[in-house]
Amino acid sequence: MSPEQIPLLQDIPLDALETWSLTRSYRSGNTIFHQGETTSGLWIVLEGQIAVERLGPDGYIFATGIWLPGDIIGIAGLWDDSPYPATARCMTTPTEVLWMSREHVMAAQREIPAFGIALCKTLAQRLRLVQESAADTRGRPVVAQVAGILAILAERMGSVINLTHEELARMLGVQRETITRSLHTLVKENIISSGHGTVHVHDIDRLKEWMTKAVN
Repeated sequence: MSPEQIPLLQDIPLDALETWSLTRSYRSGNTIFHQGETTSGLWIVLEGQIAVERLGPDGYIFATGIWLPGDIIGIAGLWDDSPYPATARCMTTPTEVLWMSREHVMAAQREIPAFGIALCKTLAQRLRLVQESAADTRGRPVVAQVAGILAILAERMGSVINLTHEELARMLGVQRETITRSLHTLVKENIISSGHGTVHVHDIDRLKEWMTKAVN
């Protein structure tokens, strides 16, 4: 995906975007920024897949999201100058991101009102996604939560989801073994198939239906 295809950036003139931004490439396993570091700017995923993970006080790592081309990361501390609340880790090779410094994001907001409005819309969409994900999984059996997460990821990634059992466990805050058992249940229902680091979703509608069945 090129920067010109990102809705958030379409109101910024090309010459200004070239002046205000940098494109950086990474490999799987590389860290883009660490939890606790000073927020340096806004990152936009152009290619690849990025996990944002938070280390809790108990030493457990919890994944706060998996982000894809067109998504923004690292935005939490832009306005209040707070540090990054989580670490961004690349999951694929290549991974490519566009970076705008905090100062240039602020300049774009001042000089291009349409960019500021687009940024607010992007934040609203992110908040809605987080709230809906939390509401859809809270209080449900783990296998139902797994079905819900896979349904959300399939809608965003397609039928082939490149995630390990450990990464899914971090997203739900459970042990890897619990994820393995839950996936096995869905495999037996012929809703998914699971290989090394990959989940194939065969029927997203049945995934959503299975969530409801699991609650009853």
